[in-house]
Amino acid sequence: MSNKIISLTSALMFGTSTAFADVPKVAADIAPVHSLVARVMNGVGKPELMIPAGASPHDYQLRPSEAKAIQDANLIFWMGEDLTPWLEKALSSLADGTPTSTLLEVDGIKLLDFREGALFDAHDHDDHDDHDDHAGHEGHNHGEFDAHIWLDPSNAKEMVHEIAHELGDLDPANKDKYE
Repeated sequence: MSNKIISLTSALMFGTSTAFADVPKVAADIAPVHSLVARVMNGVGKPELMIPAGASPHDYQLRPSEAKAIQDANLIFWMGEDLTPWLEKALSSLADGTPTSTLLEVDGIKLLDFREGALFDAHDHDDHDDHDDHAGHEGHNHGEFDAHIWLDPSNAKEMVHEIAHELGDLDPANKDKYE
């Protein structure tokens, strides 16, 4: 009887460790992206967050443990160089050709006008009478549009579809769970 229990326990342990080893290692650049990826991966695995919540993604410097998450990843989701311009260099240095998904470039994403202030009023780039420091809004250059695209629910939906598609391509055994 005890041999059967040991055999069953061993089978469960090895079966669990084998399944866990097959789950892709995924990294996400910022907390909102991490949240969306974690939701898609729910029940399969957990992504690593590269930039801690609360840290500014615009000019962050990776710690060695965060750089390791990039190096160990099988797939990386990031917003793009408009939100984390410094991350492009780190991603381009990946020697093994780790796939990356730039969410600002997903088909169906609607780029929003830059918004500022408590009411997120649209920012008119043609009217510079109100300020001289165009590049200094909130400590970063915001470019032509608002890179915080996940704030629009339709964009978040497109991002989730892309995340599920990318994960399903990388991990076909769990494609149905991701979708």
